[in-house]
Amino acid sequence: MKSFQGTERIIYEYILNHVNDLGDISAKQIAAIAHSNTTSVNRVCKKMGYASYTELRYSLPHDLREDSDFSEADTAKNKTIEKMTQAMKKVRVVYLYARGGSIVSVSYLSRFLSIANIPHLVITDIHQLALASEGLVLLISKSGETQAVIDLAHNAKRKGMKVFAISKDDSSLSHVSDFNINLNEPISGLSLYKRESQLRILEIIDQVGCQLLSS
Repeated sequence: MKSFQGTERIIYEYILNHVNDLGDISAKQIAAIAHSNTTSVNRVCKKMGYASYTELRYSLPHDLREDSDFSEADTAKNKTIEKMTQAMKKVRVVYLYARGGSIVSVSYLSRFLSIANIPHLVITDIHQLALASEGLVLLISKSGETQAVIDLAHNAKRKGMKVFAISKDDSSLSHVSDFNINLNEPISGLSLYKRESQLRILEIIDQVGCQLLSS
């Protein structure tokens, strides 16, 4: 907002107030309302990140809807994280399990649990849960389709234990779990940046850790 002054501010506010009608409004009409010219309209559009008014009038409504969707997804994720952390603070013990590269994330979460003085156990073998009868199981799987992780989730559910997960949205693991923090980013096996998904998981663990350590 601060980058728009005078006539540009009028144009900017008019565009935002008529986002859903821009398809029927020309740059000349906006210029006339602002007592300016189409050059000023296009200059405002460029400051907003668009090459021209033509691009803005068709792209802005879609971009704003996407921003709204992301905001709603973040809000839902934050609520799930809060529910998870509150549950972890109340149970007798938290069991952590992952396979492959996600084991790093489990170790990272274990550090937060230790600092928060929450009893927990990092499971390295699915059979370690055999003698458990209470507590909470938190599973991490970037695909949500690793069979060993899914099997452990089913075992925990049969014992009446709560199962939380950090995994891909709409995965097999997410359907088994009581709560799942969705990894909404698409995961491609052909990606040159195979560690990107693990970094996103670590970002979620950071959020979980901050919640655990908050009063």
